[in-house]
Amino acid sequence: MKFGSFHFIFLFFLSLLLISWGTIGHRTVGKIAQKHLSATAKIEVKKLLGTEILPLVSTFADELRPHKQFDYTSKWHYLNAPEGLNYRDFVAFLAADTVPNVYSAVLNQIKVLKSPSQSKLNKKFALKFLVHLVGDLHQPMHVSRAIDKGGNDIEVKFLNKKNNLHSVWDTGLVEYYGLSYTEMATEFDDASPADIEKWQKDSLEKWIYESYKISEQLYAEVETNNNLDYDYFPSHAPIIKKRLLQGGIRLAGLLNELYKK
Repeated sequence: MKFGSFHFIFLFFLSLLLISWGTIGHRTVGKIAQKHLSATAKIEVKKLLGTEILPLVSTFADELRPHKQFDYTSKWHYLNAPEGLNYRDFVAFLAADTVPNVYSAVLNQIKVLKSPSQSKLNKKFALKFLVHLVGDLHQPMHVSRAIDKGGNDIEVKFLNKKNNLHSVWDTGLVEYYGLSYTEMATEFDDASPADIEKWQKDSLEKWIYESYKISEQLYAEVETNNNLDYDYFPSHAPIIKKRLLQGGIRLAGLLNELYKK
């Protein structure tokens, strides 16, 4: 094998280790969303994706990471915000922030999908990114602090092994379930009609603020104890389930609205 080929394969697998929610988490969001699509949305999504499906395109945005021509998308996956903001100040921060981030990226993908002048290829790219980014913004550590790179620089011990706070929330806790993404989607998809209606009516700003508040809680916890022992998973499992479920339900609602007749 040539060095160039080996180097590309190494970078590809490295990128898979860095993806938010991990493959299982992102595909769970996509699978739940797929189930809750309207008939019209299913048709329009299929027009763009062809034989591909939402769960399997959910990691597309991370699979591009080894390719330098897509470096411009690296900041789309997260949002760094000042600490201690209330909702009103957080929304004002979002409106004023000029640094590319997950909020502006989602708005831009929606704009592409709505535009009659955009090519099918551009819309397909935007849809794949949108599926991923809605998952990203529901992962609490993707809406956090720049100073520690979203928790990547915060060392913790998880399951008696060295880790970092971001990685624990990206993959460690999701993989702890021991479920495939189809099993996880089936297990988690129990939202009531009232929950679905409420979550889909919530604004994009609220979706992101929810993650911001959770990440503040997670930061505060590890400041007093960074040994995430056997109690950590069961005490945080309800957050994981709710964020993955909300991500799927809201993604479906977003696509249903985009493709409403």
